[in-house]
Amino acid sequence: MFKNFLVLTLMVLSLAACSKPPAKEQVQAAIKKFIPVNFEVLQLSELKEVPGLYEVVVSVNQQPVVFYVDKKAKHVFSGSVLSVDTKGNLTVETQKKFQKK
Repeated sequence: MFKNFLVLTLMVLSLAACSKPPAKEQVQAAIKKFIPVNFEVLQLSELKEVPGLYEVVVSVNQQPVVFYVDKKAKHVFSGSVLSVDTKGNLTVETQKKFQKK
């Protein structure tokens, strides 16, 4: 009985660790390698449509720029994420939320 409880506990902890986003500092350091100017990380959140991929919104010269990173911030993706179901551009939708009106 205790063995089953221990296995179940370890599985739950493993799943929780997998869904933990990368640290904001990690993401900032990774993106800094590609953007040699000052910027601010405005948002870091898991992209619900693509589990394991994190959407990062940074402000560069007061303009929102969207990047994507993996859970360890070892890979930085730039470009658009498109939804096949809705034919929507998720990247543009996020940028619009952060643009000053």
